Amino acid sequence: MKKRTVFLTGLKAMLPILPGVIPFGLIMGTAASNAGLNIFETMGMNIIVLAGAAQLVTVDLLTKNVDSLVIVFTGLVINIRMVLYSAAFSPLFEQSNILTKTVASYMLTDQSYAVSIANEGLYNKRNDKIVFYFGGAITMVLCWHFSVVLGLVFGNFAPSSISLDFAVPLSFMALTIPTIKNRPALLVSILSAVLSILFYGLPYNLGLVLAAGIGIAFGTILTENLTRRSYEI
Repeated sequence: MKKRTVFLTGLKAMLPILPGVIPFGLIMGTAASNAGLNIFETMGMNIIVLAGAAQLVTVDLLTKNVDSLVIVFTGLVINIRMVLYSAAFSPLFEQSNILTKTVASYMLTDQSYAVSIANEGLYNKRNDKIVFYFGGAITMVLCWHFSVVLGLVFGNFAPSSISLDFAVPLSFMALTIPTIKNRPALLVSILSAVLSILFYGLPYNLGLVLAAGIGIAFGTILTENLTRRSYEI
């Protein structure tokens, strides 16, 4: 299959996710503007960090004059889930060159990961899966940058009665729901959601990390047990 066709398929697969990404970016741009960051500082962080949740927390901590080391550590803790995503993608990119791996890891986001995982059965060839990933990832990155710029420039003109905070949880729900295709996935999702609520008060967003880790461990054990039973039958 032609690379262009596969790339466009990845692009189209990302489009339904973007309505949840754009308000997220608008929030980020508006928050940066309210914190006193100019467009160069905001886009510099946007390009270097490229992690919405970590960027929002960073801007919030900057307004509170928190020590820079604490800000960096907090950002790393929030983004620790990217290690899990990278591990899942490792078999796909293990034969790729260093440039491809570097660009793929830079563009790795919740959205690009979820879209690729949800469509992993679409192609059999490794190269097609990689091109599909980049089709979605590049679309996601460009949309994020564009929406942050819009929020930075026009965010302060929006009526105060309009709140976009709901877009953040909704965007993550839109990523999760398509991946729930069987009972183990449903059970893992429910467990992770409950644990994330129970651990909500933990500092440095550790509740999310713990909930994800326990959910992954539970899912792995559950899948292995189901596989073992199928062989026994």
